[in-house]
Order: sequence, then structure tokens, then C-alpha cells
Amino acid sequence: NSTLSVMGQEVGHRWLAYLQFRDVNGKRSGELLGRDDAHWSFFFDSDASVMEGNDIADLGGGSFRTTGTVQRYSLLDQYAMGLVGPTQVPKFFYVESPRNVQPPRERDAAPRTGVTFNGTRRDVLIDDVIAEMGSRVPASADASKTFRQAYVYVVARGRTAPAEEVAKLDRIRREFQAFFSQATDGRMTLDTRLR
Repeated sequence: NSTLSVMGQEVGHRWLAYLQFRDVNGKRSGELLGRDDAHWSFFFDSDASVMEGNDIADLGGGSFRTTGTVQRYSLLDQYAMGLVGPTQVPKFFYVESPRNVQPPRERDAAPRTGVTFNGTRRDVLIDDVIAEMGSRVPASADASKTFRQAYVYVVARGRTAPAEEVAKLDRIRREFQAFFSQATDGRMTLDTRLR
């Protein structure tokens, strides 16, 4: 994690990660979820979402390796954010009953690259999510694509904010706007200017 990816995760909690789905047995499942049922599972191929999970390579024969972490909002994330429609979300997967996890990790663990494990690949479609959660409202065609955010530096009464700290906060603010745009594939704008 970096300062920007942690901020991306905290902003992402406005929409994510709370999705459940209908599993292969037709039952409601939370297998995509990890820590506090508000982040993606370590064993969910989240396309290196800032909401945790990992980018997971399927090595074949029930073997897997994590290859990327906390880089973007996946297309599933973007669906929940109202940025793409259901037809734009490709099939995704999680690994059921992971075993031989090296180094050891649990479902609620923080993302990490280079972890290998075995298990059963379970593919999930956006229709499986919609079957349990309903369609996204408003749909992507009607959802807001601009998100406003204010940054405030608080000091005790009678004190003045140090100029270097204010400059650092301003740098983070500007950099996060660019990170957020990149993480949403340019589909959402973060406006941090005060009017």
C-alpha cells in the first residue's frame, strides 16, 4: 500500500466491497469478501483492486499465484461505483478451499504478491451478483461521474498550520486526483477544489 492506494480504499468504501453473489449451488455467498466483510478476500482475483484481494494467476491444475496488488478499481468495482454497466464486467473468479498457502495467508489477509496456493477455481458472473444484490441503482448511464472531496488541516486554537505540512497535504490532494482518475480508467473525476 501507498498513501494514495490507502486513500483509494477509504474512498472506495462509499460503494465497496460488500457484494455477495449466488454460488454454484444457488445459495447466497460471501466468498468474495475478506476483512470485516468490507474488503475483498485474499483468494479473490480482484484484478489488484485497491479494495484488496489480489491479481491472481491461474497456473493450471488447481495451482495459483498472486501477481499484483492495490493498483486500480476493477471492472466489478466500477460496476458497483456506477461507472460501467453489467455487460462491461467480465467473468471473474475466487479460489475455493485454498490449501498449501505459502507463505501462509487467510481469507482476511492483506494483499501480497508471490503467494502460491492450491484450490478450486470458481468463476462468477455479474449476473450472479445481480441475482443476490439486485441491479445497480442508479444504473451507470444515470450515475454521477464526478466525486467531490475536501481536505482540511486541523490545528489547535491559537496555533498556525506549518507551511510545509500544508504543502504536503496539498501535494497529496493533487496526486490523489490523478491516481483516482487512473484507478477508474478515467471514468470518474475527483474534484478537490474548494469553491
